[in-house]
Amino acid sequence: MTGRIFSPEEKLEIIQEWIQGASPRELCTKYQVHDTTLSRWRKKYDKYGADGLKKRKKHRSYTRTFKEMIAREHQNDTISLSELAYKYDIPSKETVRQWIMRYNNGEEIRTKREGASPLNKGRKTTYAERIEIAQYHAQRDISYRELAERFEVSYQQARNIVVKYREYGEAGLEDKRGKGKSEAQLTDMDRLNREISMLKADKRKLEVENALLKKLEELERD
Repeated sequence: MTGRIFSPEEKLEIIQEWIQGASPRELCTKYQVHDTTLSRWRKKYDKYGADGLKKRKKHRSYTRTFKEMIAREHQNDTISLSELAYKYDIPSKETVRQWIMRYNNGEEIRTKREGASPLNKGRKTTYAERIEIAQYHAQRDISYRELAERFEVSYQQARNIVVKYREYGEAGLEDKRGKGKSEAQLTDMDRLNREISMLKADKRKLEVENALLKKLEELERD
C-alpha cells in the first residue's frame, strides 16, 4: 500500500462507492488503501457524515480523568481497543493502548491542555473544584506543580487555593470571601470554620500517614 494522503473529497467518493455496492477488497486494491484505514473512514462517515472525513485542524486534548475512565472501561467490559476508539472518537487505537498500559502499570496518565501548559495558564474553577483541589493536597505529600498538573490549573491557582484553604477553610474558597481579611476582621464563625477545616486536614494527613506505615509494615513482614 502507498503512503498517499487522501483529501476529504476523495475519501467521500470511495465511501460512496462502497455504499453503492463495491466491496472493501476491491476498493483497497483500486485505491491502494489499507483495509483498516478504509474501515476507519467508513465508521467516521457513518457516525459524523462527510464532516467525519475532514482532518482536524487542532490536536485534541484529553483530560486525565477521561483517560483513566477509558482504561477502567477496558478492564471491566469486553470491549476492544478499536471499539473504544470509535465509541469515544479517539483517532487511534494505539493511543488507547498507551493509556491502558500506563494505567495498568500504575503510572500516572499525564495530560496537557491545548495551547498552553497548565502551569502558566489558569482556568475558571467552581467552588466544588477548589474544595476538591485543596482536600487532595491536604491528604497527600504533593507539590503545587504536581497539583496544578493533575487538576489542569495554573501553578499560582493551585498555590492560592491551598493557602486560602489553610487560612480560612472552605469559606476562603468561595468567590470574594476570605480575601483581604485580616485576623481582626474575622468573625467568630470565620475563625471556627478555619479551625475546623485545619483539624480536618490534619486528621486526613494523619490517616494517610498511618495507612502508609501499615502498608510498609505489611511489606516488611512479607
